[in-house]
Amino acid sequence: MGNLKNMYLAKVIGKAVSVIKHPAYQNLTLLLIQPLSVKSQLVRTPTIAVDYVGAGEGDTVIVGAGPGVAQEVFGVEDAPIRELIMGIVDHFDMVAQEEEA
Repeated sequence: MGNLKNMYLAKVIGKAVSVIKHPAYQNLTLLLIQPLSVKSQLVRTPTIAVDYVGAGEGDTVIVGAGPGVAQEVFGVEDAPIRELIMGIVDHFDMVAQEEEA
């Protein structure tokens, strides 16, 4: 996956509604997402992502971002899609790492 630049966790916080949209978005939902840190803290400004998995408001999702990511992951040609939802997270665990002195 040469073009996939970034994957991160985000919380779905709403839906974007558009009457007129690019053909690549037909039959897909545009969701407003809030990127999260691994400690589930909000880390930057919300953005819009194209939903490929049926996520809903309140879900924690895996987001792929970068130029050409929709084409590379889902085979969507010539799509103006920068960020897309690729999975819904049921839960995740982190192993605490000791800080080095």
